[in-house]
Order: sequence, then C-alpha cells, then structure tokens
Amino acid sequence: MGLRMSPDFDQIVQEVMEEAGVNREELLEKIKEKQEELGGFITPEGAATIVARSYGVIPEREEPEVRKLRIGDLSTGMSNIDIIGRVVRIYEVREFERRDGSKGQVSNLVIQDDTGRIRVALWGKQTLLVTEEELEKGAPIQLQGAYVKKGFSGNPEVNIGQRGKITIDPEDERVEDLPTLPETKVKISELSPDLQDVDLVGRVIAITEPRTFERSDESTGKVASLMIVDETGQTRVSLWDEKTDLVKKISQGDAIKIENAYVRTGLRDKPEIHVGWRGRVILSPPSSEVSELPEFEVKLLKVEEVEPNMPILDIAARVRRIFEPKEFERDDGSKGKVMNLILADETGTIRASFWGDMVEKGQKLSPGDVTVIRSARSKMGWGNRPEIQVGGRAKIEVNPEDIEVEELESARVNLGELEPGLDTLEAVGRVVEVSEPREFTRQDGSKGKVASLTIGDQSGISKVTLWGEKTSFLSDLSIGDVIRLEDCYSTVGIQGQPEIHVGSQGNLEIDPSADKELPPLEELKEELGAVERVEISELTEEGRQVQVQGTVVHIFHRRPIFDICPECGRSLGSVDSSLMCEECGKVVTPEHRVVVSMVVDDGTGNLRAVAFGKVGERLLGKTADEIFQAFQESSDISEVYEEFDLAGRELIIIGTTRRDKYFDQMEIRINDTESPHPEREVKRLLEKIRT
Repeated sequence: MGLRMSPDFDQIVQEVMEEAGVNREELLEKIKEKQEELGGFITPEGAATIVARSYGVIPEREEPEVRKLRIGDLSTGMSNIDIIGRVVRIYEVREFERRDGSKGQVSNLVIQDDTGRIRVALWGKQTLLVTEEELEKGAPIQLQGAYVKKGFSGNPEVNIGQRGKITIDPEDERVEDLPTLPETKVKISELSPDLQDVDLVGRVIAITEPRTFERSDESTGKVASLMIVDETGQTRVSLWDEKTDLVKKISQGDAIKIENAYVRTGLRDKPEIHVGWRGRVILSPPSSEVSELPEFEVKLLKVEEVEPNMPILDIAARVRRIFEPKEFERDDGSKGKVMNLILADETGTIRASFWGDMVEKGQKLSPGDVTVIRSARSKMGWGNRPEIQVGGRAKIEVNPEDIEVEELESARVNLGELEPGLDTLEAVGRVVEVSEPREFTRQDGSKGKVASLTIGDQSGISKVTLWGEKTSFLSDLSIGDVIRLEDCYSTVGIQGQPEIHVGSQGNLEIDPSADKELPPLEELKEELGAVERVEISELTEEGRQVQVQGTVVHIFHRRPIFDICPECGRSLGSVDSSLMCEECGKVVTPEHRVVVSMVVDDGTGNLRAVAFGKVGERLLGKTADEIFQAFQESSDISEVYEEFDLAGRELIIIGTTRRDKYFDQMEIRINDTESPHPEREVKRLLEKIRT
C-alpha cells in the first residue's frame, strides 16, 4: 500500500524527523505498517499522527479523520472514532488522584453492536451521565471523538474524555442493527451461588449501620447490610467499602435496583447478594420496574435475619432462658443494671440484653413466653454473632394473641464446619475414641462428672464432651457405633478446637440408621493423623483440614482472652455479663482462655489464622492466667503483643478452613502448630519430587 502524500502529511513527517532524529525511510515504513495494522480505516495523516506520538511528538494539526465504525473494526491506536452501541453494563463512578495531586473521575460501560462488545471508559464530565442516572442499561448511545487504547485486560478499550461527545438515543442508521439485550434481571427465588453480574429489584425492609473490619492483607474494610424482598422471597444484601455510604440515603420501605452484583453462600447456606466496587445501586428505579414489589409493612424479623449493628429492629421470638439481673458500674462511677435472656424461634437462638428500666419488664417474662420487641437495636457479640440490645425506647408485648412463633428445632451441622457459639445443634457421627468419666469439684464444693469422646463424619472429626448424668451414656457405647446428638451446644475446647458439649438439656442416642452415610471406622482413624500440606492460594473451600507453612506477618491487637464457665465449658458471652453462665444458670468465676488472631503468608497468598486455648498459649509462650494478668495491668494493648514476639515467626499450622460469612473472607482455625525442622522439610520435599 503506497502512502498518498499531502501538505499535512509532509508537515508531520518533517516534525518527527527534526524532533526525534528519525530518518525519513524508517519513519515512512512505520507509518505504512500502522495504516495496514488499522485495516485502512485511518488516513495517512492519522497514521502519521499515531506514529509521531509514539516518538513523543505531538503534531500541530487537527485530529485524524476516521470513518463511522462498528465495534468489530476497532483496534488499539485509533482516535477520533465514531461508534454506536447498546449499553450492556454500567459501573459506578470512581475517583482517582492524578500525578499532580488533583482529583479525577472515571466510570466504565460495556456496549455492544452486532459485531461484538467493548469496554468504554468515561472521563471527567462524561461521568455525570452515570452519577445523574441519565444513562440506562439497554439504551443505544453514540460516542464521537473517542479513541482506542489497550485496557487493563490487554484488550482494546474505548475512551472518551472532555472533548468527546456522547449522544443517548442517537438518530443514526446503525441503531437499527443493534441487537436487543436479553433480560438479565433475576428474582430473589432464582439466586444461586457464584452468579455474576446479577441485576434485581427489591424493597428494603431492614438496614444495618456500616461496621469496620480488618482484612488478612492488613487493609481495613467496611460492610453494611440490607434485607430486601420481592414477590418471590427475601435475601440479604452486603454493601462493601465505599458502597456502605449508601445506607445513609436508604430508608425502610424504599425500592432499589441493584446492578452488577454477585452471589455467595451466606448464613444458613442461603444465597446472598454482594455489591462491590463494580456494583451499582439505583435508589429511585422507574415505577415500571418496581410495580410488582410487595408494599412495605413493618416486619417482625426472624432470629436468623438479625444482623449486627441494626439501628432499629422489631422481632418476635420465644423466651428460652432467663438470667438474674446484674448491677454494674459505669466509667463515670454511676450504677447500671442489665438482664440477659436467650430468645429463639425456628431459625435459631440469640442473646437479648435488657438495660436500665427495661430490666423490670424483662423480669416479668417466663421461659416459653412469646415476646414481641419493637424498636430494639443490635450489636456484634462474641464470635461475630449478633446480640439484641433492648433500651429505653423499646416496646415489649408478651404473648400477643395474633403472633405465633414456631419452636426451635435442632440444626444439624457437619463436624468439619463446626463453629463455637452454636446452640440447639444436632450432629451425627461415628465414635472413634472414648475416654473414661472423671470427677471434678465445683466452686461450691459439690462434685461433678465429665467425659469425652471423638466422633467423625464425612466432613471431619470433633470432640464431644459429656457433663453430669450424660456421662452414663458411655456404658452402652462402643468404638465404631454411630450416635446422634440433639439439643447440644458448641464451644472452644482447651486445645483450641471447636467441640460439642452435651449438657443437662442435651440428648444422645445410638443411631444405626445413619451408618451408611458415614465413613468406616478405619478411614476416620486415618484422618485423625493425616493432614495434607497445601499452599494458601489453594484454600478456597471451607471445612478442609490442612497443613500450611508460612510467616506471621501481622497480629490483630484484640483482647487476647475470653471467658468460659469452668463447670460446663460454655462461653460466657459479652463482657457485661461475663460471670453469668447460660447453661448452669448461675454466677460463676470464669476460666480464662486464650484467643490470638494473626495473618500468615506463605509466598502464594495470605489468610487470617486464629488460635484458641492451649494452642494460643503455646504460640504466645504464656499461660492464660499470665496473659490475662498482663492484659489487665497494661494501658496499651500494643505493649502486651510486643512482649509475645510473634510477628515474623515461621510456623507450620495445622487447622481447619472456614469462611467468615459476615466479612466474606477465608480463615484457618488452628488445631496445632510446630516450628519447621530443616531436615524434615528437605525430606518432605524430596518425597514430593519423587512422587
């Protein structure tokens, strides 16, 4: 292909030769190659301009002329293009800082025509089309004065800045050829895990305030939650980081439209919506899109629907347990009073704390009563579990005639996914080990009995602790039997692993009917001693028992101690009621247990690792009582952790993976640790190479 010379062309060539020191033959060859690369859609002057820019020369001439194009015609380097497309996706505006310190805005679209799709970046004032919601998904648009450059993914990307022009619903013959978009909105009942780019509309029935958390990469994140409904059901929506600011603009009863969200499995294995940086929340969607939504009415929440940090909530539940009121002293020296209850419905249990004058109303309740609590709030309690706070503005109804609450049924858990703090749970497992009952002396001088056994299912292994008269069950039990546990609770054992406890309300029975669904005894015994060494980057599923070698790169400076009841092992909950045991129903002197949370990095990735009990003591090199004493005496928790000297240590961690459902991140619950032994590690690597 020859180059048609013109005065403009000659001027550009001359400028590049003079400013960049390039000889004419080399320059003309590069211009020819660029014009061929762009398929002839660009003039020689335009190709010369692009080549000039590659040498850092900006010719003094008008922008190159280009024909009206289709998306399939576009390639990197084109400028001043005129393109038509239908909007497929709209992403929220993001702010960035330029090199000179000034702020800029950018937003992204995806458009398509009958030849393909391409990403579009809107810069500066062009982003107002998104922030002012003038641009809608499905609309045809015309981009004029745009240019094409390589995007982050390496593919061509259209960019349009201040001098470009965007026309919505243009009068152009190319619009007739644009394909219509398939319907992408889903109903709540159609949600399934791992769906991407989800669009849906719903009505907001509950809102939480944003809460801050630390990620395993040491960055700080924020999350807030909504509960939304449509005509097919309801779901939880998590808003992440800058999206949490939206809760200030949303009220109960508002209809919203969500675009570009993704779905993950959440609490109780139900699909939930997540809105990250790519997601978009439209606060006032067109009436035509929300016409089928149910009208808003104040909703009495189920226990499973209570989120931490709800500023206002209404709930109906049945009183399960009541504890004696407790007086406490505030920081200013004044006295206060609090009373704790355990509430339940068919979806779970939750602690409710009655404060001040509300204690008197709480004392009028009895176990089994149905109570409606209005205008309460919630907070984050032990183990990232929400707790209800009932203060002066709350209203209480007892056994209203028009409200029914179903009884709580035991919730069966897989042993490999066991977490502390669960109540009224059910588990089935094959007995792998059994210990003899032993006697202990309670604080009041009376005698008690405790025994333990180990059971396993297809997901993992767990220890079971039996208290009091439940220890007599062992006389009828043999290794290899299948047992069913009901109305039990879970806590952290002395070695740091989650375990099941069977107290006065718990039941056990030998259940041969479940034999076929469980692994054989020999397989479970092998699992007790066999744990696979993996890299952190491979850890994507929860309930997996693994071994990881890595370096401690960060320690979370949290309270390193939690309290448990010495007589039944149950966690004593939040600090304001740390001496009241839910299981025993009396005040006890707590037993201290260690908890340490850190980030471990192995070069392929990092994740949070949490150690409890004796494992935590070994890591920190002190007993629980010594750590408690150091914590009590220090005014600066950082000094306490500096003394532990844990950061930078190389460790082999054996534990079980889990996903924190509230903060959507993987972590490993540590069962044991050891220091790497060079000879053993060399031997292990050689064995790996051989196999």
